[in-house]
Amino acid sequence: MHYNQIVKISKNTCLLIGLAVLALVSVVNSPVAGGEPNGYDLAAVVNAYRAANGYYALSPNSLVMSAAQTHAEWIVATGQGGHIGASGSNETIRVSWTGYGGGAAIQCDENWAIAGSINDAMSGAWSDWTHQEVMLNAWGNRYTDIGGGVAAWGEGSYVFILNVCMVVGQGSGETVPDDGETAPEATADYSNYVYSVTLATPQADGTITHTVLYGQTLASIANAYGVTIETLRDLNNMAADYTAIWVDDELIIQQGSGTVEVTATPETDASLTPEPTALTPTHTPRPTAIQSPAPPTAEAQSAPDSETEGPPPPWLGILLVAFSGGGLILYLIYTSIKK
Repeated sequence: MHYNQIVKISKNTCLLIGLAVLALVSVVNSPVAGGEPNGYDLAAVVNAYRAANGYYALSPNSLVMSAAQTHAEWIVATGQGGHIGASGSNETIRVSWTGYGGGAAIQCDENWAIAGSINDAMSGAWSDWTHQEVMLNAWGNRYTDIGGGVAAWGEGSYVFILNVCMVVGQGSGETVPDDGETAPEATADYSNYVYSVTLATPQADGTITHTVLYGQTLASIANAYGVTIETLRDLNNMAADYTAIWVDDELIIQQGSGTVEVTATPETDASLTPEPTALTPTHTPRPTAIQSPAPPTAEAQSAPDSETEGPPPPWLGILLVAFSGGGLILYLIYTSIKK
């Protein structure tokens, strides 16, 4: 009995140890919720990338940070991703609005992307030659200051804005790697392009729709078609203060009548339309009157077909009567003799 009790305690102890181990494993393997990225995180990662490639660090500047953050939030609010921002501004103008440079001439460059993390942006949208230049060499410009902006885009994605700036004539004197011989060839950077509005051709019923291209806004589209922003919102079921549109959106510019107006009668190709002709029946028509058969010829009357039955000859009847009578007489004779 004592032995069994020891065994029972051992089992319980093992069970408790097992549960503790499972709990420990769960804690170790459970994902740790990371904080939301911010502009200073972006600046730190870019500076680390510069250091890894032999470049000096840029100084995080609160004014440059403010301009980058404002532009990131503007993109989220309007849906107009790109380097052209509020009031048609570019990155240098936006930074100048913050007072950076104290009135002196300034120069800036910018990267922007929508990605799930800073590393995703740097290894994805910013991996081409153009964006690499902004983060590293900047076409030989010795930028001194850096600013980052981050705004939540939704579904785990963020808008990232990177600005690098300097006061003209006061660039950094730090040495940089001589990579002129190994710099990659330039590749297309579509984020730097803004498409003008090309008017769409009205459809047959008068409807006009416009496909949104990169960098276009409600204001620029309304201005091109000569309508108001309020008209576009009404036609496309937008809220009164809504401005966000996206690339490849189909916007209704003008509502058509719903019916197709025929402006001209199409000509008929005579070669494709046969002239009317009398109908040729594909079967033998029924006769309009019952026709009597033609009378047989004299030859047919004198020589009837052997398969045609004619009246029996008169002698045949006499022969049959005689044969029947003879049979009756023989039958009577036979019965008399038998008796």
